[in-house]
Amino acid sequence: MPGKLKVRIVAARDLPVMDRASDLADAFVEVKFGQGVYKTEVFRKSLNPQWNTDWFKFEVDDEELQDEPLQLRVMDYDTYSSHDVIGKLYIDLNPLLWNEGASNISGWFPIYDTMHGVRGEMKVVVSVELFPDLNKFRQSSCGVQFFSTSQVPARHTMSAVLGFVEELVVNDDPEYQWIDKIRTPRASNEARQLLFSKISGQLQRKIGLKVLEIGGNAVLGYWQCFDLEGESGIVVRGIGTAALLQKMDTPLSPTSLSPPKDFYKDVYPFWNFRLPPVSHDNQSETGSYESIGGTAKTWQGGAPPSPTKGVPIRHHGSENDLTGSIGGGSSGSGGHRMSRVMPPLMNTDLLEYPFFTMMSFPVDFIAHLAGMVTARSVKLLDKIHNPDEPETRDAWWREIRTEIRSHANAMGCHAVVGYKETTTICDEICVLSASGTAAVVNVALLQRSTNQPSTLTLSLDRTEFVKEQNEASGSATDGMSDSFHQETGCSLCHVPYKDSTLPFPVTLSKCQICRKHKVPDILITTIEPPVEIQYTGRGCFLQARICRPKKHAQGEINAAQVGDALPFMEYELHRRIINKLKVKGMNALFGLRVQMIVGEELLVGTATGTAVYIAALPPPSTLKLTGKSGTVDEDNKELISLQKRISEAIVKNKEQYNLNTTDQTPEGLTDSPKHSDSQQDVDDLNDSLLGNQYRDTYILEIDDADNKDIADALLERDLPAGFFSCSTEKMPGDLNLTKQVQTLNLVWRQSMKHPTNQNMSRIFETLLQTLCFKLRALSPCCLCSLQFDVALPEDEIVQIWVTGALLAVSDSKGSRNSDDADLMFAMEEVSIPQLTQTPVKGLKASSKLDKKLHIKDLSACREVQLTPLPNIPGAHIDEYLGYINIFFIRESTSLIQGGGVNGFMHHFITEVNAMVRSHVAALGGNALVVYTMIDCILMENPHKNQCQCLVNVSGDAVHVQYDSDVTYIGQRGGDSRGSSPRILPQSGS
Repeated sequence: MPGKLKVRIVAARDLPVMDRASDLADAFVEVKFGQGVYKTEVFRKSLNPQWNTDWFKFEVDDEELQDEPLQLRVMDYDTYSSHDVIGKLYIDLNPLLWNEGASNISGWFPIYDTMHGVRGEMKVVVSVELFPDLNKFRQSSCGVQFFSTSQVPARHTMSAVLGFVEELVVNDDPEYQWIDKIRTPRASNEARQLLFSKISGQLQRKIGLKVLEIGGNAVLGYWQCFDLEGESGIVVRGIGTAALLQKMDTPLSPTSLSPPKDFYKDVYPFWNFRLPPVSHDNQSETGSYESIGGTAKTWQGGAPPSPTKGVPIRHHGSENDLTGSIGGGSSGSGGHRMSRVMPPLMNTDLLEYPFFTMMSFPVDFIAHLAGMVTARSVKLLDKIHNPDEPETRDAWWREIRTEIRSHANAMGCHAVVGYKETTTICDEICVLSASGTAAVVNVALLQRSTNQPSTLTLSLDRTEFVKEQNEASGSATDGMSDSFHQETGCSLCHVPYKDSTLPFPVTLSKCQICRKHKVPDILITTIEPPVEIQYTGRGCFLQARICRPKKHAQGEINAAQVGDALPFMEYELHRRIINKLKVKGMNALFGLRVQMIVGEELLVGTATGTAVYIAALPPPSTLKLTGKSGTVDEDNKELISLQKRISEAIVKNKEQYNLNTTDQTPEGLTDSPKHSDSQQDVDDLNDSLLGNQYRDTYILEIDDADNKDIADALLERDLPAGFFSCSTEKMPGDLNLTKQVQTLNLVWRQSMKHPTNQNMSRIFETLLQTLCFKLRALSPCCLCSLQFDVALPEDEIVQIWVTGALLAVSDSKGSRNSDDADLMFAMEEVSIPQLTQTPVKGLKASSKLDKKLHIKDLSACREVQLTPLPNIPGAHIDEYLGYINIFFIRESTSLIQGGGVNGFMHHFITEVNAMVRSHVAALGGNALVVYTMIDCILMENPHKNQCQCLVNVSGDAVHVQYDSDVTYIGQRGGDSRGSSPRILPQSGS
């Protein structure tokens, strides 16, 4: 599909002084795309040049538009020497290459230099015109939209979910090329930054081709990261969930952090039907479906079959078969038009990897949750025979994904939700990790249907098909109604396996709501808390950390050390976080993220999640300490005192988080299940006898100093009063979150000469307490999507990158005035006399000195919100404008003069946020949701006064409409932005 790229350079402002004689600059701009280069005229003697050029036109293929970024270099003209570089600008053109995207890019962009940072601004107008091309052998994927958000985007419906897509691209690292020894640091950084932009576009194009091949038009939960393998090269990886989306004509109501239970059902009515019965003639394990009302049936027995087994899958490869094909024509800035009548159907049993990278799902999409599955592998980079080819890395990831799939099958599940892949690289060691949640999903719920759902069957006999269809449409049988499970949400917690079929021991008990099906004692998942599950009380942030020293080695000896230590470290992490969960008085973890970091002489592991209490699961057992002999001697006063402190902490936590678990059974529930089978009564008796043995107490044996450290870690200090936190995007419970105050980005570096678990935990506790102290003026508030990324850049140095969103909590007592306290560090002391003629709101008459937050009047400027959440509280998303993915490199050779590492990082993050905001505003947006800093690589050389940092930022550029009842952040009272229209970028000056 050929296209035309048009670029217009309007003006620049606030350029740096390049001529010391006149304190001015002779600036001009070099416009480059692919092999084409244009230059503007030199604007003499000015720091605010006005070019107002005509259109620079490039005629290129759409493949090049996807792969290549637009390069704009601002230069200072010199007559007798080479021109000096002021800065560069890279513009990604992918947001202009799909139907619903922006028509052009227009706005002021910061001029960025990798050695000096931002050096002024430049106004640019970019437009793309695509022409229809019916060539089916083209290599472009224009029209496929990428979403960082891990849920169904606002104002969109998902007609079909098509499965897991992945790709990786390998290239040489310019930092390790021979020419890097003779070129300047600026040239090396620019070559690296340009390469990152190119391979990122190339990766999206290849993934888009896979999506088009299976009949999709979007990628949800897209995750892209760079692996810097040193001399082996750079690997950029991308994973996502292919889907077929349709945009809704009517706007949605303003979204909130906790949508109502029936929100998705009101918007997407075709998600309300359930799966019909399935024939199980080919099942080797005993079991049967038991009707629970209507057409819904629950599998009773071993590993359940896939709900989608028997669903036809669309095959590709026939050139003459044009049914459901994708039209190649497009016009304007769009891509492909969908010409099919029905969306393709997906069978999870026929997929190679039935993985879903989404974290939040429509109601009833997940039938059962089994638990978390993880796989890790240690590889040597110097053993790669062809570093420039991706085959070796592909084989590595195939091993990991196959292991994840086998773990899910062992737990009776056919899909993995909340799937994610990460790597940790240290010298020649590369640790590949993958994790997710084994689940049984109802893919057929996403297929549009008539009033009667279609029956899934494995049998080819028409008689059997008619029989099953009649059974599906028959009257309800005895048992609990389907609406009961739908309202209580307990079916998600019902295990899809039997304890006898698992390769490891597990304790099961009766569901505390329906009293019929089996549930685990503890549920651990990597997804967001489903809205249909019934919760008790409020959730909280939970984290466990460990570290292990290792000997300095190389090659296979080093890999053997790491490989032997990782399983024990992961077991220890899970043991610690489960013990903390029991002390909190809760029984489930959501959004669990386990990170393993490898250093030269240190191994660090962290596990972060959100603890909640699910009403369907049994109450957590009491934690009891014992000695080596299995009892606690009266002479051992230390253990007795520790047991008393833990018991008091459990009682305090239940009261603090409103965990009233005295009666979890709804009214009239005990009479609803009709059990006429005598064997069922025997099972209930056995469960009651054996269940109490496990649930009454949970024994933790204390036999050495290390285990005493574990017990001490259970009694970590809570956050100060007025602060709440969670690692998930939504806070489970009754906490009323009103609006976002700001986004948190914090880099913490600290030396740790003695690597012990206590010292590691002390670093994290100090970090959290320091963060709360800086945010004390904004309480009550909640830290949502709180994530910790740990790195070991040097010996005895631990680097922690903290990100999150600070949300205001409505305070019924009126302890603070949120309209005047929205910024973080602009606090100063104001002297107030005792007797004032004009009363000041919020001041006490007896106080002489008060603290007040002064904010700037931002009503005149156009603020762009950055949030790691998929939506902004108090607003709803009007339109998605494109996927933003930018890689920044910053280097300094005057580290001490710039305030050290702290000043360098603070300045750099501020510049990164400013450049991201400019790209969003140029697309016509006013917010960036799912704002993520994926990679933060900080390298310091204090002896040479040097420092370098690499940051990868991604997110979804959107335009949001603010609710008229919610005051815009930074806006004075009385102003309303709820009805402000969207400002589109103009093609003129």
